[in-house]
Amino acid sequence: MARTLLDIFDVSLDFLTQVVLDNPSLRGMVLGYLAEAKLKEILEGHGRASAFRKDDDHDRKKKGDLVVTYQGFEFKVEVKSLQTNSVEILDEERPTASEQKWIRKILKKKGRGETNPGYIPVWNKHRLDGQYRGQFQCDASDKRPVEFPDGSTLQTTNLLFGEFHILAAGLFAFREKWDFGFALNGELPASANLEYPEYQRSKLITSMISVTWPLAPPFVSDIYSLLDRLAAEEKAKQAGKVTEETQVVVEKGPVKAVKVVEETKVKVVKKRPPKKS
Repeated sequence: MARTLLDIFDVSLDFLTQVVLDNPSLRGMVLGYLAEAKLKEILEGHGRASAFRKDDDHDRKKKGDLVVTYQGFEFKVEVKSLQTNSVEILDEERPTASEQKWIRKILKKKGRGETNPGYIPVWNKHRLDGQYRGQFQCDASDKRPVEFPDGSTLQTTNLLFGEFHILAAGLFAFREKWDFGFALNGELPASANLEYPEYQRSKLITSMISVTWPLAPPFVSDIYSLLDRLAAEEKAKQAGKVTEETQVVVEKGPVKAVKVVEETKVKVVKKRPPKKS
């Protein structure tokens, strides 16, 4: 049998669990990589997409935690996970709607936060059917130069619209189930950072994105509804490009000059042979 992490690090399960729980940054990193692996496992199990791969995390020119092939096209999926300290559950068991309130999962204090005692009984009772809200960070790991269509550049951690196709929000911190919310890249909110010019803000995705459970637009639970839209767009692009053949008729027969244009008709041009002197 293969060695486990317990064997490799020579620790007990309780010891490893406590280390992960005591270090939120480590827990977040582990959760992030698990979310990528779980999403790949889920999609492979469906059998509708293929050729899954992961680009190098350190390659700044290639964004996408999971690249999938669907209907013959490659699409990049960027996976992000909820920040646990942003998670809230709605306490619906108050006498009136006006008295209902959101209860935060983590109480913020100096240093590491602690689990809110008021959250636990509500979560225990409504873990699967409760209403949740939270946020996840949607940006690069560090600042890098970004170039915009107008030629301007900016040092930022924000991601550009168009760097990937679909965002997959891992929602494990809500129900402790491997739920995901999927959204198209172009439907994510733009940056509101006033330190950036308006034009650049419009090209950058905001670094913090809110999400709820049950899901609300732009998030959906079915990634294939988005993949179908993307595949249809790619097919439409291909259908819009056909070969236009220009036939040049000379004395010894036609010679074809071929070019690709955005039209669907064949153009025939007759060239008269040169006059004899």
